[in-house]
Amino acid sequence: MNRILSTSLASLLAATVAFASPRIDSDSVAQRHSLQLLRDGDAGVSSAVLTWPWPLGRSPFATQETPGDTLAKTLYQLQDLYNAEQQLGLRPLQASVSLASDPLPFRSFGSQPREQFEASLSTSWLSEWLSGNLQLTFAEDPSDGDELRLDGSYLAIALGNWVAAIDQVERWWGPGWDGSLILSNNARPVPALSLTRISPEAFETKWLRWIGPWTFTTFMGQLDNDEGERDGSDARLFGMRIDFSPFGWKNLDIGLSRTAQWAGDGRPGDLDTFWRLLIGEDNRVNGVTLDNEPGNQLAGIDYRLRIPGWRFAQYTQIVGEDEETYTPDANMLLFGIETWGDFETTDASWRAYFEWADTRAGHLIRDNRPNDAMNIAYNHGIYRTGYRFKGSSLGHAMDGDGLMRSIGFMLVNESGDLWGLKLRDYDLNRDGRGPNSVTIDRVKGNAIELVADVALHRWSSLMPFSPKDDSNASPHSAAIRLKAGLHYISNENQRTLQTEDDLGGYLALTREL
Repeated sequence: MNRILSTSLASLLAATVAFASPRIDSDSVAQRHSLQLLRDGDAGVSSAVLTWPWPLGRSPFATQETPGDTLAKTLYQLQDLYNAEQQLGLRPLQASVSLASDPLPFRSFGSQPREQFEASLSTSWLSEWLSGNLQLTFAEDPSDGDELRLDGSYLAIALGNWVAAIDQVERWWGPGWDGSLILSNNARPVPALSLTRISPEAFETKWLRWIGPWTFTTFMGQLDNDEGERDGSDARLFGMRIDFSPFGWKNLDIGLSRTAQWAGDGRPGDLDTFWRLLIGEDNRVNGVTLDNEPGNQLAGIDYRLRIPGWRFAQYTQIVGEDEETYTPDANMLLFGIETWGDFETTDASWRAYFEWADTRAGHLIRDNRPNDAMNIAYNHGIYRTGYRFKGSSLGHAMDGDGLMRSIGFMLVNESGDLWGLKLRDYDLNRDGRGPNSVTIDRVKGNAIELVADVALHRWSSLMPFSPKDDSNASPHSAAIRLKAGLHYISNENQRTLQTEDDLGGYLALTREL
């Protein structure tokens, strides 16, 4: 059975490399869960599942193990997705509408509305060398003033094993489920030029072969923070990331990331400045001054380690706000553990995780600055709006100087429908000072959130444990897709000692026209 599954998926993916590869975006928790199941089950995913968007053309590896029923079902679901996405031509028009309360919980991996009312139309197309998606969204009374948005749009061209694109898509870098310290879904997507490697084949030379399967992505974006004309406003955002599995060891995936704000009004933006930024000459030493400082950089490393023979993994992300001896310094930390399993009688699968994140840039500091290191993370003296876009942090949803503990559980049935539960405990803006996009005071709180992402091609799909013989319909043939969330938040302001409770939620419907 494993040879049939691996051969069919290998043939399918080999064909998609010839196209301007479509992608799985960071808006589907169920699809990420499915890809990770295949990665951990040695059943058709040969590269790390740490960076989003994730090109569909990434090739599988052969397996010596026979997948169980749930793993085989997951593989067939993704084959169905690949088949649908590799069809050449223009896709049907999709319409979406959403309603949401205010405020919403912290944004994590997946999608939820950004405003109280949104409506969008989108269409996509694919040829042998070109693909694209055009999405136009109307937001009523938006917080950033942009009523019309192109978020989610892209135009991509295939260049051998690479895809170059003009895009405005959400990027998620790292193994976290509830947050990323360097690039997440929290802020609206930044318009950018990007280049991404598709298939993760290892280097052939013996000097680099140890890196194992590897992928790479880089982009150059344009920030627009509506600050008016002053030094540093409307900066560019540069990012690059590589994922690899050393020596081809499938149990360990490692990611290296760098992002940087640079150029902008009144700031140098030539190639020499960009080169000095690339090699790390951006601290005010060795001739670097306020006038020629290249930019504001973040860099980090993350990994996900699966314990062999166990359905258990540990992951960590370390991101530095500074640099010391060419390595990240003044670090933020994220730590998590996750486990997963399945229900053999229904082919449903589940995943649970615990995640701890601290966005105080006070860990692993190697100079003489105070250990508290508050008001450093996501802030900068030149780029005074900091590492933010349209008023929201580009990294973790807490913004700087926050501490969060999260517990999450998700259930994905045989049709790809998802139900989830999240519990959070947090302490925000812990010194009550400095720029913070979430709160100007110190706030302690906790939240509980229920989420659902289901296809309404049949009413029985609303039952988590629907019978096997009722699963013939493809999850991608659904006339309507429903995403919903319900949350309860309790916050205590540590300056005023006042407590605020909020009960709310959101509802989003997507229909193929």
